[in-house]
Amino acid sequence: MSPSGPSAAPIPLHVSGEPPAPPAPDVLGTSAGPGRQPAPAVRPGAVDWAALGVEPRWKDQETGDCAAVLSPVRGPATGLEPYKRYAAGARQRGETALVVACTGAGERSHNVFSGTVAPGIHLPDRHGSISANPLPVGVSPELADGLDHAEHDLGTRLLNRPPDTWFRLTYLKESSSSHPGVARMWPPPGEGELRPILVDGLGAPVAGVWVPAGGSARWFVVPHGTDQRLLVEWLVQHALPAYVPGALTRARSPLLRDPAFATDAEARLVETIAEGQRAHERRQSELKQQLAELRAVADPLRDRLLFGTGHPLEDAVYDVLVAAGATVTRLDDVYGTKSADLLAEYGGRRVLVEVKSANNRAAQSLPDKLRKHLNTWPGLTGTEPVDGGVLVVNHQIKLPPAQRDAEVYADRAFADALTVPVIGSARLFDWWRREDWDAVLDAVFGDIGVAQSPVIAVPDADPKASGRPGLLSRLRR
Repeated sequence: MSPSGPSAAPIPLHVSGEPPAPPAPDVLGTSAGPGRQPAPAVRPGAVDWAALGVEPRWKDQETGDCAAVLSPVRGPATGLEPYKRYAAGARQRGETALVVACTGAGERSHNVFSGTVAPGIHLPDRHGSISANPLPVGVSPELADGLDHAEHDLGTRLLNRPPDTWFRLTYLKESSSSHPGVARMWPPPGEGELRPILVDGLGAPVAGVWVPAGGSARWFVVPHGTDQRLLVEWLVQHALPAYVPGALTRARSPLLRDPAFATDAEARLVETIAEGQRAHERRQSELKQQLAELRAVADPLRDRLLFGTGHPLEDAVYDVLVAAGATVTRLDDVYGTKSADLLAEYGGRRVLVEVKSANNRAAQSLPDKLRKHLNTWPGLTGTEPVDGGVLVVNHQIKLPPAQRDAEVYADRAFADALTVPVIGSARLFDWWRREDWDAVLDAVFGDIGVAQSPVIAVPDADPKASGRPGLLSRLRR
């Protein structure tokens, strides 16, 4: 929908660069006639400025009264007359200078200090520049924290742009030398801040807004190739109302309405919408916090079950059994290497648990280690009889989990001849992540008619106590 109303004037917008070439004139005898469709008013792929309520101002046109600057290729040349007139006009009106600058277009260079560098943006008034280092293809940016409404909307729009190369943005401040014998720069370099709008997986800004000290300007820096219509729509519908409302007032745009003249019904609906947005943001914040807490628990256990060896893998098996409701004792703390790793108890049954790992396929000798512990168990001091044992193996660690054999022993004849149960830690992980506690208990303790729900573990009073049932209980319903 066009932001223009019956009495609204188009909003002047300086677009850096040359105006688009006019369409080629019709060749004699090819104009629209019977059976022919008239030529469209706007060429495919071109921006319909009138529909957006905008009057583009190109090179050699007046820019002093423009509402903002759009540079679809690279940052505007701040030393040239069009930008200087625009900035002077904004300063005279007491308005924020609003610029949307695309970066990264053009020939790239390489040096040993910065690596590959694409053309960046030169900021005005000795404020330095913003460099653009190309990032690998496949980077998936996400919204930064603490964005205002207009910044959030721009970031959301940019996330929907077609896959392309993103750039790591770096604010390079101009420096004045203080070494003896070197003239100081005057006026001194300006201060400013590059605030991220989108960040990559390492937290580096890939789209952002540069704001000088005092907030007299806002330079929104986005990757080149961003759809021009998207940027113009955002400027008119979100950026101007938020940062340069005076431009909308001059154009008598209906996008800017004085609340003092709103009807009661309008005011009530505006407040209802605002409250809905606040409630949505609160709920989003709560859900993100819950997700962060779940991942803080799941990530380490997931890693140990799928890639762990030694004591970390034993700890993970311990945690899963405790989460399923079993009582588990670490036998290494009592008997050292003379016994299995764990003693698990549930429903009146007691089993030894031996935990092993293998970089490739599991050796067929591993079950013998469990059998040895079952044979020596009665001779250890203070032991009570057990009902059997189970071997847990994290096998083929060198392979991604999805490429590993489903069973620890793929040799069917050998697997059928086993006299002790063998469970892959990946299988144990799958039951744990789905909270299939019955499957865990049946696999470890055998068919004991599991009918009761496992007891949810109580958080440890001492965070250094053995095991982490308190953390795992957060994952329980």
